[in-house]
Amino acid sequence: MDIVYNLCLVTLMGFLAILAGMFEDLESDVASTSNPNSQVQLAPQVGNLHKLFNRAVSGEPLLVGTMATIAGSITYVLLQINQPVLLSILLATIIITIIQAIFSVTSYMGRITSQALYNQPLFMDVIYKHVPIAAAHAFINLFSITTLAYLMIYVLQPAIPLTLPIATLLLGVSLGSIGSAVGDIHYGAEKLYQHHKYGSGIPVSVNGDITTRDSLGSRNSLDVVKFCSKFAGPITGLCFGIIIFLNFWIFLVFGVQIGLVVGFIIVLLILGLNYLLERRSRSIYGEYEK
Repeated sequence: MDIVYNLCLVTLMGFLAILAGMFEDLESDVASTSNPNSQVQLAPQVGNLHKLFNRAVSGEPLLVGTMATIAGSITYVLLQINQPVLLSILLATIIITIIQAIFSVTSYMGRITSQALYNQPLFMDVIYKHVPIAAAHAFINLFSITTLAYLMIYVLQPAIPLTLPIATLLLGVSLGSIGSAVGDIHYGAEKLYQHHKYGSGIPVSVNGDITTRDSLGSRNSLDVVKFCSKFAGPITGLCFGIIIFLNFWIFLVFGVQIGLVVGFIIVLLILGLNYLLERRSRSIYGEYEK
């Protein structure tokens, strides 16, 4: 009965991880925390004025890890004074979402005003449109991470021997790293550089030479997140969900020692499938000649 209970709980944890991963990646797309943000930063210097949100003053692992740790810490304090679990997580998530929204506004305004030398204007409508959407994504992301950490520590049998702030820190840094590694590949750089040859990458010579017009007006980060919601967000969530689910599932079913062997075998299988998929793709599609 215990293993059935734990497996059901691990399935729920995997679902929360999928939500956290999906909305973390989309939030970073709205606020340009991802890698292409450096090209957005350079755009005014080469004469491309834009309406893309420009927040990144830190990478995703650091930002998500910091915000998740604060949310976990607030939740931990509320639980220690015997507040209801759901209320504690909800209040902590609301507080940290407000903090992240303020951080987004101040960092965006700081970055854009620093480019006044290149005549880059500060568009207030960019703040009005982007910050609420980024905050909504951040709320779901941080709520999912905090709930996931709570289940790992207080509900799972046997529980993870960590405090809530430490667990949220580890989950936040891990998720930020996954979003940076997985989500950025499908960020939509080909949309920002659609006037350059597809598949050519982003050479240093064209950094900042981004597309600033969309079909219905100026290009902004909401166009980017709409594009990313089709693949980048879901694939990031799926990656994080699989990692969380398989990590717990393996050890619950096989135990610690055999679980390590099974985990190693699964990693080898995934590497092999990856290699075969890449070889097959290159043999079918070639090297972007057309």
